[in-house]
Amino acid sequence: MAPRKRPETQKTPEVVVRPKSKRNRSPRELEPEAKKLCLKGPGPSRRFDSGCLWAGLASLRVPPPCSIIRALHQHKLGTAAWPSLQQIGAGGSITGLKFNPLNTNQFFTSSMEGTTRLQDFKGNTLRVFASSGTCNFWFCSLDVSVKSRVVVTGDNVGNVILLNMDGRELWNLRMHKKKVTHVALNPCCDWFLATASVDQTVKIWDLRQVRGKSSFLYSLLHRHPVNAAHFSPDGAQLLTTDQKSEIRVYSASQWDCPPSLIPHPHRHFQHLTPIKATWHPRYNLIVVGRYPDPNFKSCTSHELRTIDVFDGSSGKMMYQLYDPESSGIMSLNEFNPMGDTLASVMGYHILIWSQEEAGKRK
Repeated sequence: MAPRKRPETQKTPEVVVRPKSKRNRSPRELEPEAKKLCLKGPGPSRRFDSGCLWAGLASLRVPPPCSIIRALHQHKLGTAAWPSLQQIGAGGSITGLKFNPLNTNQFFTSSMEGTTRLQDFKGNTLRVFASSGTCNFWFCSLDVSVKSRVVVTGDNVGNVILLNMDGRELWNLRMHKKKVTHVALNPCCDWFLATASVDQTVKIWDLRQVRGKSSFLYSLLHRHPVNAAHFSPDGAQLLTTDQKSEIRVYSASQWDCPPSLIPHPHRHFQHLTPIKATWHPRYNLIVVGRYPDPNFKSCTSHELRTIDVFDGSSGKMMYQLYDPESSGIMSLNEFNPMGDTLASVMGYHILIWSQEEAGKRK
């Protein structure tokens, strides 16, 4: 049975635009706002201020959380010494990063250097969990479970390695035919593992029953290579992002049922960090960067490189975030645990979208 597609809504979502002073705009940027910077949302014609996303979340009556912006100010940026890490060098990009849940001064990384390791902010390598020993093989993803005390990492030829926190290898198996782009442990049932690959499949595994490459519970075939597979915070859904124009939402209790599809332009490009959709940590919302595609069905002229926010249940576009002064492609987007601050990665830059800062601009 073919996956069911969610109908595209007739209403245009809100676009949250950070204002840009006219004196800094080029002549092209001074085109009518309706064409260049703003889209209309449902309801009466109006411009949307930068706090509308946060206002929508606040309406759900969540206690006001702490902002990362305030934490930065408390750290006295510019006067305090910030921890820094020695760079690996050309070709040594970090492909995965997870803070150590048992010690937030430490973090796990996987890299094109060919290692998955535990480091601290002083630049020390505390433990090497996996090492290929050659530049021809590298690690592309990792995840960590505190409850089970395991580390899982995947490489560029389809292998997945499971280790305990002491670095002892539990198994090393070829689970995919090609690169493993993402590994994810279920936050509620951490013996549940999802692996995504450019071989166009996402596979679901029970860590207690892994015996070989054919011992997966389910294999979810996609039309294109897959960039990511994220379990929802409650573990009940799985979100996948392909390398073309499709986001899927699977129900973890009904893997055999067709997933819900969200059409979305985020095509793959060799020199672009792969775009990965992810979940809001507290609400059933999906966040993903947009890479406008002229071949995409609903593409319009002057389409913006926005950050799109979808309802995880209906697939309806809820909001779009956009900064006129930072118009690059937001490949990676991550909320802080409270969900009031969003960090967006754009090339060499990181944008911080904060509820607190949005309130100040009103």
